[in-house]
Amino acid sequence: MRTWLILLGGLILWTAHFFLLYGIGEFIGETTAPRISVIAITLACLAGIAVLAVLLNGSAPADSHERWRKRSAQGILALSGIAILWQSFPALFVP
Repeated sequence: MRTWLILLGGLILWTAHFFLLYGIGEFIGETTAPRISVIAITLACLAGIAVLAVLLNGSAPADSHERWRKRSAQGILALSGIAILWQSFPALFVP
């Protein structure tokens, strides 16, 4: 179970970010308050990615499986962080 949480932590944050932004865009509209909430949600998810990355980097891998898990999780966290930023661009830069 721990391995799955390590590997999927970034993807879970990315999914939560997607559904929250989709709900805001679909049901609330395009005014100043939703844009501020998009910024807050994006920063919260990026902070979660950063916390997971710090926790992951603090551990020393004991064997080849843990080394693979750590490197895979780092790549997934990087991809998830980029995707979270990418999803927030329309709300932040479209007037």
